[in-house]
Amino acid sequence: MPPRPISSTFTNFLHQNSPTPLQITFATLNICNHQNRQLLHCVQRPQSRIILQKMPQKGLVEITVLDNLVFSFSFQFQIPNAQKFHDVEMLALPRPLDQGRLYIDEEKLQLSFRIDAPDPTLRVEVTHVYQGILKLEHFCTRLCRPMP
Repeated sequence: MPPRPISSTFTNFLHQNSPTPLQITFATLNICNHQNRQLLHCVQRPQSRIILQKMPQKGLVEITVLDNLVFSFSFQFQIPNAQKFHDVEMLALPRPLDQGRLYIDEEKLQLSFRIDAPDPTLRVEVTHVYQGILKLEHFCTRLCRPMP
């Protein structure tokens, strides 16, 4: 079975009318941390997940990162006008995270953000690279009925 294209999967979800969140399980997640342009740590995790959900505010989407090294977190982004999108700004990142970017193409989903610190030399740049969609699962919140 050929791999599912990631940007097409996102585009299809974002342009449907259903408010049901989508959990995406990826074959691999590579997480790399850099400080002062020096590699600190890289880790690979199998079967990592995110949740993609449209927000009540028109044009906003939220991604919840479930398999981070330290804690799960969510961020929002605006749905791009173009059918294909590649590079968008992360909105509403929780502190101490900032300067987030989301990059999507057919082969990967990449999240880049900074862990801020009062001392600039202590800031850490983090990159998550998800590849290979294994599973798509729609799930209901308490307010919707189970899918048949």
